[in-house]
Amino acid sequence: MDSSREAVARRYDEHLTDRDLLALTGDRPDQVPALRRQPELVLDLLDRPAVADSVLSAQHDIQGERSDGGTFGGRFRHVSPFLLFAAAVHRASGALVGHASVLDRTAPRSRIPILDGPVIAAFAIEPAHRLFLAELLASYARLSSGVVWRRDERGWHRRRWDDLDLARLGDRLTDVPEAERPGVWRRIGDGALFLAGVFPEFAERTYGSTGTLHLSRSTGLRLHAEGPVTELLEDLAGRAYRQTRGAVPPGVVESPHSARRVLTLVADRHLHRDAVIGPGR
Repeated sequence: MDSSREAVARRYDEHLTDRDLLALTGDRPDQVPALRRQPELVLDLLDRPAVADSVLSAQHDIQGERSDGGTFGGRFRHVSPFLLFAAAVHRASGALVGHASVLDRTAPRSRIPILDGPVIAAFAIEPAHRLFLAELLASYARLSSGVVWRRDERGWHRRRWDDLDLARLGDRLTDVPEAERPGVWRRIGDGALFLAGVFPEFAERTYGSTGTLHLSRSTGLRLHAEGPVTELLEDLAGRAYRQTRGAVPPGVVESPHSARRVLTLVADRHLHRDAVIGPGR
């Protein structure tokens, strides 16, 4: 994975719609072509607190109709999920600079200051890490799911899976060709970090007891049940990412704990208050 700032900017450009760029320029259409020509300017704009805040404070109380008859919040009618989450990541990351401590979860609904602010800030300001976190969050704006058929001594069985059922995703490792397994490992790692950073209470309920054993069986990894579930999921994420053949930035592979810490900060400051995303279970 090319982690240079120029390469990261090109990835942003691939995600962003013309409406996104219009929002970033303050509704000045004459400036949109310049952002397409020089996508690194997008990173500079998102680093400005006023610009990121304008994206995050966009009206989202209008309801729209989906093709399946349901409704969605109006926020996604004006900017893409990627831009919304990129703004949240940039805003939270910028707020870390210059602080000696960072609030972190020590238990469900419990926060204490941890004296490693510079370490987390150094991780968070890396462009490739910001891109990774924004893409991860945007990928859960809508969950993917499906059905697989598995055969055992009792015959064929129909089993459903979705992006946040990590044990079922682990089961899929034996159902797909070898060439497709890095993609499954990537999704296991993403789901582990997402749950640990954004929905730790849900993770605790799901993987706090026998769920750990199921995860170990399905992934083939020896996961220890002792300690907080967030640490278990951080370990799972790091080990899963090592199987992705370089698709994940090395800094995330080496320090899933730092990635989880930034996700926690983003979630606490910008996501939970508006219920933009949820585990859907």
